[in-house]
This record gives sequence, C-alpha cells and structure tokens, in this order.
Amino acid sequence: MDHIMPKTNKNMGKVPARAKERAMQVNLMQRSFDEMGKFDNASATSVNMALTAGIGLGLEVAFYAFLLVFKLSDSTRIFYDYFYERGWVPFVLTYLTCWSFAILWVKSRKLKSQQNVMQFKLLPEDIAPEIRVEFLPHFDAHIKRLGFDPRQSFLLTRILRGLEHFGVRKNHSETADMLKSQSEIDATMVDSSYVLIKVFIWAIPILGFIGTVLGISEAVSSFGGDMGAASDIEKIKEKLGQVTGGLSEAFDTTLVSLAFSLCVMFPTSVMQKNEEDLLNKVDEYCNEYFLKRLREPMEGVVSGDPSQSADASFVQRTENLQAYLLQIQESQSVVAQQMTQIASQFNHLMQNSIGEDGRE
Repeated sequence: MDHIMPKTNKNMGKVPARAKERAMQVNLMQRSFDEMGKFDNASATSVNMALTAGIGLGLEVAFYAFLLVFKLSDSTRIFYDYFYERGWVPFVLTYLTCWSFAILWVKSRKLKSQQNVMQFKLLPEDIAPEIRVEFLPHFDAHIKRLGFDPRQSFLLTRILRGLEHFGVRKNHSETADMLKSQSEIDATMVDSSYVLIKVFIWAIPILGFIGTVLGISEAVSSFGGDMGAASDIEKIKEKLGQVTGGLSEAFDTTLVSLAFSLCVMFPTSVMQKNEEDLLNKVDEYCNEYFLKRLREPMEGVVSGDPSQSADASFVQRTENLQAYLLQIQESQSVVAQQMTQIASQFNHLMQNSIGEDGRE
C-alpha cells in the first residue's frame, strides 16, 4: 500500500497538465477576433440600438420642451393637451417615433459614407489594366491606403472578398458565384436592419387604440359611478356632457398615433429604397470594374513549367489564327454571293433593254 499511494498521487498530478494541454489545443482551434470580424459588414447598415435609444430620448425631451410654447395661447393649447393631458400613451408614442427617427438618421449617415466610397477608384488601371493573380497584393494595398473601414462599406467588403477568393481559387466563374452569394447576403442584411422600425410602425397605431380604449373606459366608469348620486336631470345632462367630452378626448391618442405612424413610414420606405439602390450600384460596380477585368492564369503558369506555358501560348495562337481564317472564308463566300446576285440582276436588265430595242 505504501508503494501504491505515491504512484496514485503522481498520476493525479498529471491530470491538470493534460487538461491544460487540452485547453491550449482548443484555444488554437478557435478563431481570433480579427478572423471572425474580417468580413463582417453588418455595421454597414445596422445601428447601435443603445445609441439610437439615447438619441431618441433626447429628441423626446426636446419635443416636449417645445410643446410648452403652445400652452401660452388658448388657440394652440390643444396641441399641448394632446401630449400632456392624455395619459401615458402619448409619451410612449413620442418616444417610439423619436427612436425611429434616430435610427433613420444614423442609417442616413452610413449611407452617405458608403456613397462617398464609390467616388474613389478602388481598382485603378494605373496598377494594371487587367486583374491578375500577381497584381492582387497591389490592389489590396491600394484599397488599404485609402483609409476606409471595409466593415462600413458593402463595396469594399465585396471587392476584398473577391480579390481573396480569386487569389485562392484562380477561377473567374467561382469568383462571380461568390460575389452573387455575397450580394444576396447584403440584401438580406439590409432588409433585416429595418425589423425594429417595422415593429414600431406596427406598434404605434396599436398603442393609440389602447389609449383610446383606456380613455373610453375611464369616461364610462366615471359616468356610471355618478349616476347613482344624481337626482336632478340637469346634473345628469352635465355628466353626459362630461362623458361625451371625455370620449372625444379619448380618440386624440388614436389621431396622434396614426399621424406618427405616417411620419415614420414614409422616411423608412425612402431610406430602404436608397439602400437597395446602393446595393444595385455595388453589383454594377463589381460587374463593370472587377469581374470584367479578371483574368485567369494560364495552366502552364500556374504549374510553373515554362515549356507548358509556351505550348499553351502556341495552341492559343493557332486557335486564334484558325478562327481568323474561318472569318475570312465566310466573308469571301458572302462577297461571292453578292457578286453573283449583282451579275444576275445586270444580265436581267440587259436582256430587258435588248428586247425593248428589238420591238422598236
């Protein structure tokens, strides 16, 4: 037993070392932060919800401070009453509307930044008129020298991914398929960035109806409570007037909610259309200035065998010469047919003229 215990303790001492080694292996298998966010361009269209919520709160405070001006005059006091004297619902409606405006404002700044990127020559022909594998590092270095954040631009992300994919696969069609897939991802990302605003557009009218129901319930309940104590018909008429006035005020929240919903809906539609137009311009840019200039390396150049490169070049020149000769033969046959038609028409005219002279 005395000899077994030290051996057991020795084995137990090895367990933490193995666990540590296993943990190191797992850490090596995990991607780094830079690798995970290398082509993550969600920030090109998504916004920071905490930031926009704070901006929306500030806008609401400024809006309610501005409404105090309408309290000074009896003719404009109704606007003050719409938001200060209708319970808690107008406060929530105003906050959701201001939050929506804050989101749209941040998205408009992002859109303007992306439009600014498109004004630069990202793939200048000064580096090379054709985009080949040997020129990819130069194009990549040029884009990085411009100083733009690729995660803030759909176009930069699309081009950088295309350059990297072409450098690995060296295939034009595969690169085009990858760019098409990235285009679909960007379109889905833009559409998903409007989910919260669409929820607000749906929730604002619903909250207005809730405020109306609460106002009606309060007016009717107050009328029912006073009916038992009312013995005079004049008092009953007075209470009925108060109830009808309360009912009219209850519908004010619906009016405010519908107006706010329209104010949010139209700018949202315009902003979404502008971002979709931007994606279309990115697709056109990639087709015109990137895919059209891509040139696949020849098979001999890829393998590094000069003799294969020379053979491939000779074969290509031979094929080009054969195609040129075929075009010449086709053009000669067309010219011969046209000359035959002209000769037949000339003979026909001559025969007609000779026949007319013989008759005379």
